[in-house]
Amino acid sequence: MAEPTLTLDRLAVEFAGRRRLDGVSLTLQVGEAAALIGANGAGKTTLLRAIAGLVPAATGGLEATGLDPRTAPAAASARRRLYFPQQPGCAWDPTVAELGEISGRPDAWRGWAGRLELDALTDRLLSTLSGGERKAAHLALALATLGEPYGALILLDEPTASLDRRRQDAVRAIVLELTLAGAACLVATHDAAWAAGFPRVVALSEGRVVADGRPADVLTPDVGRAVWGGP
Repeated sequence: MAEPTLTLDRLAVEFAGRRRLDGVSLTLQVGEAAALIGANGAGKTTLLRAIAGLVPAATGGLEATGLDPRTAPAAASARRRLYFPQQPGCAWDPTVAELGEISGRPDAWRGWAGRLELDALTDRLLSTLSGGERKAAHLALALATLGEPYGALILLDEPTASLDRRRQDAVRAIVLELTLAGAACLVATHDAAWAAGFPRVVALSEGRVVADGRPADVLTPDVGRAVWGGP
């Protein structure tokens, strides 16, 4: 059996008297990719942030790449983890090429930038790009910081929001390729159709896992009602 990269055991988070995560348990193995779906406010972002060690008040069992990110030194935890937030930003207004230089691995950045169709935009300032183009530029930067994929944990929060269909397809292909190289990937999305291209889908509702398995078993009318409501 493959070794687990991520193990959660009844993980819970409470803010201002409200349970944002309520007993989430799951395991993600080396070489496994899962799409995390749910309505706005279901807990997707909170879950990814907790796994990344950004919610130290989270309770329950949490081990990521052999460490508890709530207590491990930040540098040690980040060394084997990539966390891409839903709304990445920059403190100044660089060109796309300058953003790539931040990674410290310019060759890797150029490769990811090409995969995300940024080659023609390298001289443009971030502020002049569309929302989707900016998202792609930040994602290329994040991917370029990743070293050896084997055993790494990749957490992506709505990476395809605002992207056109070609870039959405490219992001999913990249994630699946990284898992083939031994990474474990958990990708939050509001797009059930896009999630259907993953081998595993985890559905959240009100901070709880309501379904976890193959797309055909999770993306059903009953689960859809539990996640998004409706008749």
